[in-house]
Amino acid sequence: MQIKAILVATDFSQDADAAIDAAIDIAKKFGSKLEIFHAYYVDVPAIYAGFGNDYVMPQDVLDPISEAAQASMDAVLERVSGHGVEVSGRVEMERPVKAILGESERILADLIVMGTRGLSGFEHLVLGSTADRVIRMAKCPVMTVRTKS
Repeated sequence: MQIKAILVATDFSQDADAAIDAAIDIAKKFGSKLEIFHAYYVDVPAIYAGFGNDYVMPQDVLDPISEAAQASMDAVLERVSGHGVEVSGRVEMERPVKAILGESERILADLIVMGTRGLSGFEHLVLGSTADRVIRMAKCPVMTVRTKS
């Protein structure tokens, strides 16, 4: 099996950090390129601003979330770049499952690596709902990683 491109889905949780560490090890062994990917979705309703079809998106809510996600991504990329692997990162505002699957196809990922549970707040018995759905729907192998806690 050749592994040229690895997509690492992160929500910046402990399990996601463990997944990044595992992906670094795999990338070193196979000479793979890593893409660290974060997708987030904020269901903020548009604000009606008058008669007709005029709507305004509350950028004052969305911009700080986007900036925080990018700052977290920049910190992850800085940490990973010191490990001698080729790495890039991307942040996207989209529902995570759809975004992860789309990104894996866009970069022709040979492997998706992600944590078993993230920051959703709702704990599943074995896997988080995002990991579970990605496993069932991905066109390439998916490796899940769990912290030892």
